[in-house]
Amino acid sequence: MSPKHKNTIEILERRKTMIDALIAFINQHPKAAGDAHVKGLDGGKNGLSFPDYALIVPYWNGGDIQLRLLKSGEDWQVGYDEQLDRLVSEDVSELPDQEVERLLDEMYQEAIGEVEEEEDESDSE
Repeated sequence: MSPKHKNTIEILERRKTMIDALIAFINQHPKAAGDAHVKGLDGGKNGLSFPDYALIVPYWNGGDIQLRLLKSGEDWQVGYDEQLDRLVSEDVSELPDQEVERLLDEMYQEAIGEVEEEEDESDSE
């Protein structure tokens, strides 16, 4: 097998492993993942989107997959360098259901609170 073909296979296997990690997360956390949708991301990745407030993104970490929980949505859109400011949890794949639901609830409440504050400010103008 040529080096090019070997590299292509390795890339596809890595992507498959990332997708398998997302599937495992959904199976382990069906209630928490109930509102999630698959979202295509830069670099050919897929993630789980909780519209307007959260995103679970798989990251390759030396052979292990981490599922990072990030703030998402228009109010939290930032450049790639500021992504760590959006980081809520380094890896949610092994967290218990209750902890994942708690994190998502807090993020949702924070996002809704920001929307309500913006609406209040525009009403007073």
